[in-house]
Amino acid sequence: MATLALGTALSIGGASEALQHVHFLVQKDLDAVRVVKIDDGHAHVVAKLSDGFAANSVFKVSRALPESVVTRQISLFNEQWLPAVAETTPAVVPQQQKDLFHTEMARINSVIRQDFFANAVPFGDLIHKKAQKYDVDPALVAAVVETESRFHPTARSSVGAQGLMQLMPRTGHWLGAKNLYDPEQNVDAGVRYLKYLQDRFNGNLKNAIAAYNGGEGNVQRYGGVPPFQETRSYVKKVMSRYQERQRQLKAYQRDVPAGAVAADGVAALR
Repeated sequence: MATLALGTALSIGGASEALQHVHFLVQKDLDAVRVVKIDDGHAHVVAKLSDGFAANSVFKVSRALPESVVTRQISLFNEQWLPAVAETTPAVVPQQQKDLFHTEMARINSVIRQDFFANAVPFGDLIHKKAQKYDVDPALVAAVVETESRFHPTARSSVGAQGLMQLMPRTGHWLGAKNLYDPEQNVDAGVRYLKYLQDRFNGNLKNAIAAYNGGEGNVQRYGGVPPFQETRSYVKKVMSRYQERQRQLKAYQRDVPAGAVAADGVAALR
């Protein structure tokens, strides 16, 4: 990614001391976003992004940084004093700076995702926390919870499944839950079970979802989603809600106001 050059400025403590003689200008116009490095009075373009989403994301990231490190301009920058940069020659960035950029981008994306679930999904904070704990997509967890219980923590099925993720007492006990009507215990056990099923079926999402509803033995027996109307309908509903949550999250990420993510990881969106 060409914008790795900005990674030297995306730091948490300490790194800014190493940039005493380096400053970045992030300039946005109608066509692109350019990252200009100013080092001891010498300026050169280290990145240019014409893709709308990527360009806007970098500009938003720059708003979370102190002005001592990054300056922003919109349609005011005069390019005449900048040396030309060959578009086919990417800037060479030390590996340490690349790692710093990736780490900070991941932090900011995590803050935005967490804020989305906290504000747009019932029990979203809990869902996001447990999804991170077991490395499961929180959008998938939300889709399963919605399909299983409609986010009602005291839901109970005719066969005895309980709580937000409708676990049977035996399964819940196996996964460490003593009270399945406690949202914390229920979601922890349910997400842990989802992770187990994803690993059990080598990441095949539909098979994992089918096993959550119809049992892993049936999925193994039929070599995929079993021919049960209830299970097939269940898989279709979960996948549809999962994809809808993903669309909502992408829209939310696009609409995050510039400067919404502070250096301490707080999203001040409202």
